[in-house]
Amino acid sequence: MQPLQIENLSAWYKPGELILEQIELHLEPGRIYGLLGVNGAGKTTLLHTLCGLNRHFSGQFSLSESGIGPESTEAEWYTAKSKRYLATDAPVLFNELTMRGYVEFIHKLYHRSLDNGELVHLARQFHCEVYLDRWVSELSLGNKQKTVLMTGLLLNVSLFILDEPLVGLDVESIEVFHTQINDYCKRGGTVLFSSHLLEIVQRFCESVFILHNKRIALHVPIHPDTDLHRIFFEAVRHE
Repeated sequence: MQPLQIENLSAWYKPGELILEQIELHLEPGRIYGLLGVNGAGKTTLLHTLCGLNRHFSGQFSLSESGIGPESTEAEWYTAKSKRYLATDAPVLFNELTMRGYVEFIHKLYHRSLDNGELVHLARQFHCEVYLDRWVSELSLGNKQKTVLMTGLLLNVSLFILDEPLVGLDVESIEVFHTQINDYCKRGGTVLFSSHLLEIVQRFCESVFILHNKRIALHVPIHPDTDLHRIFFEAVRHE
């Protein structure tokens, strides 16, 4: 079962001003994919369209065989949304909840049970166990980001979507996250990782989609000798 298939997807915010045009993209389970593009290339628009935050689009996509198109019902969107989780660079949490309470709340939204033992174990890995019962309003940006990332890792849905997810994390936490998303994929999950950081993408991902001129310009497999910096800048400079 493919976690994500996109067919002929175009997206916009204002009619007649396409941001994405005829996107074709297919992900396989158990892999980490990167998404690269210059500022304004449409990376976030693509992710927001997949997550239902932008519904101005044509074409279609499916999340673990839950198909979505412009005429999809709210029930169809709800089913599709349960197959993915989005973590962004600006986590919006609820100040009235604790870190633990937020993770529990999101699990209830996804109709999944939370193993508190697994949460505590993961929080220890991220060195934030002491904050589990602190109010979100008291957390630093880094600990808010850890809250969102831990939630996604514990939900274990088919597709984990990451949009610049490392903002606010220290070097050690980035290493922990690297280990955790690899384990996530070993369990059958798939990761779509959008970032401006070429070095991080090259290290984390097995292949990379380069978004340019509203389309997927290249799909690049990553090997130890891949010169992603050169490939990326050749792609975005080519007109």
